[in-house]
Amino acid sequence: MTYRTREEWVEIIAAYKESGQSQTAFCRERGLSVKTLGANIRRIKVMEGTAKRPLVQRSTEEWVCLISEQRASGMNRTAWCRKHGVSPDSMLSAERRIAAQNQDEPDSEWLEFKLGIEASKPLLQNRNDNWGIRIRGGELDIEVSADYPVEKLAVLIGKLVKA
Repeated sequence: MTYRTREEWVEIIAAYKESGQSQTAFCRERGLSVKTLGANIRRIKVMEGTAKRPLVQRSTEEWVCLISEQRASGMNRTAWCRKHGVSPDSMLSAERRIAAQNQDEPDSEWLEFKLGIEASKPLLQNRNDNWGIRIRGGELDIEVSADYPVEKLAVLIGKLVKA
């Protein structure tokens, strides 16, 4: 693998644009990866501020929340993503990655997303796609369904914190 500097990629991209060729033909002729060329075109646009939308890198926690919101909306993935400016392919990839991380508990009815933050979004997914939340701490184990009123849950947690 050859490492190229930003300046080298700027020159390569300029040559590609001037060539009038497709990315595939240009890369084949020069021994470049089409994927790498495309990624560098995007990176340069982001750096120059000319990208249509900024490059967003999301954490697992952010993906869990977005996936939860999409599923709770009742909209299909593509429509929801288009409405919220999220790449459907990226969301699908994140769903698969998160599911793979949870394969170590095959007997469990729930898939648990381990977060290091407090979250107000559902964090658990039942294998039947029913979203809910589970709160565990010490001997405490609270599990509620997706339709459980958030207000009641907040009151319950408040009482437990004061106890």
